[in-house]
Amino acid sequence: MLTFQHMPNENYAAAESSVEGGKCRIEFTPSPHRGIAAMWFLCRIACPENEVLPVRTIVRLKNIQGMLGGGAGLFLPVIRFGSGDWKRLPRGRRIVGPDSRIHLEWELETPPPGRFFDLAFSFPYEEAQLEKLLCDTGSYWNVDEIGVTGADHRMLRLSNRYGKKEEPDRGLYLLARQHAGEVSGSWVLDGILRRFAERRPAITVWCVPFVDPDGIANGDYGKDSFPHDMNRAWGPYEYMRRETKIIGADLREWHSRILPEQSFVMDFHSPGAEETGVYAYCSDEEKKAFPSRRTVEILEQIGAALGTYSQTPFIKARGYQKFSAWGNFASLSDFCLWTVPVPYASFETSYFEAGGRTLTPEHYQEIGSRIADEIQSVLVKDSSSARP
Repeated sequence: MLTFQHMPNENYAAAESSVEGGKCRIEFTPSPHRGIAAMWFLCRIACPENEVLPVRTIVRLKNIQGMLGGGAGLFLPVIRFGSGDWKRLPRGRRIVGPDSRIHLEWELETPPPGRFFDLAFSFPYEEAQLEKLLCDTGSYWNVDEIGVTGADHRMLRLSNRYGKKEEPDRGLYLLARQHAGEVSGSWVLDGILRRFAERRPAITVWCVPFVDPDGIANGDYGKDSFPHDMNRAWGPYEYMRRETKIIGADLREWHSRILPEQSFVMDFHSPGAEETGVYAYCSDEEKKAFPSRRTVEILEQIGAALGTYSQTPFIKARGYQKFSAWGNFASLSDFCLWTVPVPYASFETSYFEAGGRTLTPEHYQEIGSRIADEIQSVLVKDSSSARP
């Protein structure tokens, strides 16, 4: 039978393997890894050496009604054979049982003896992809260790320059992977960083590409994780995660070197499993906090620059109820509003589709480059208008 082969950052549960009806069968479901929500998965399926198996394999993703926003089965996971490139799977066959449990199935080629294929919810973005970005952009990005996580992984911050407290200037602070499995946000950030390396903006850019290195290494999804979701761990009275404490101090340091009203914090996420397009979150408090509806105007311009990639409406507002799972805990949005303060927005990019396109890493990077061009244009214009 086919086997599940160990991977360092795997995510799957309730795994089963069999041979039935002249075909191999593999079944699994995403694991929440002690969290509340489940969606992200990554697993390796191998054919044992010297074992002859049927040439076709049925892969069943079980109980998708338990995946965050995944019940319709519209999402498109990815597959790679051996060390090849990741490619999208076609839409799975949706199966609804008599008790209304929902599964998705794909029929694939069985790997030859001693070979394997990997399955993931969307294109992974890990240390190897970050290293490629740094290699491709030469020496443009400084890489500094700003602390260690609860599990002793290094926390890295990229910067194009450190800035000067005595000569503050415009700034950007960029983050991704507050939720470890939200990989499309990383691919968009990758496009932004590549574009800035090309255009070399006169802006003080600091970036934490992996807010949750522990979760990424562990294969976590990370949304509504236990004991504290990373993006509900920013206060208001004390940080609830080691990682937010480190980044909070770094944000304060960056803030001391920039002009707050001519700067911006951008946080990159991924939405529910089946949401399409790109959109931004901006709280009602944020909309009122800065002069001339500044945050809203910036987001409107970015939404227009993204063209058909954008959802309509592009700008959304979200609040958490007092007695929800995360009531009374501060998000990064709250931190930027109350503690720093500085204009802030988070961006959500679909795992699989935007503007009628089935998304590839190149599409995500294009989205990032468009965001980079627009935010650079806005901040440069701000600087020009501020001159006497």
